[in-house]
Amino acid sequence: MKFRLTIDIDELNYAQAIRAILPFVKKEDIPLPEMVLSAAESPGVLENFLKFIPREKQDELILKTFDKNKVRIIAKAHRTAAKYGVDMKISDVSLEERTDDVIVY
Repeated sequence: MKFRLTIDIDELNYAQAIRAILPFVKKEDIPLPEMVLSAAESPGVLENFLKFIPREKQDELILKTFDKNKVRIIAKAHRTAAKYGVDMKISDVSLEERTDDVIVY
């Protein structure tokens, strides 16, 4: 049996999200200048840099980073599940932009 888990995210702090995924991805897969990535752990660096990037570009940055690192994200999810004694196999993860504002149940 397969299950699908869907999580809709309405608001995302991009600086926090980038900082959270840094340990699990290759830094070179994040489309940001090396200087910014090197200082990403320092308070305010990402926040100040992202102020100058339009929201659409920030969305694109997160989507590209996620897509390039799917295998690593799945591997981390498997390790986390195993740590808590949950046997499972994740076949895929995806992140996509949704443009509809109305959710119909």
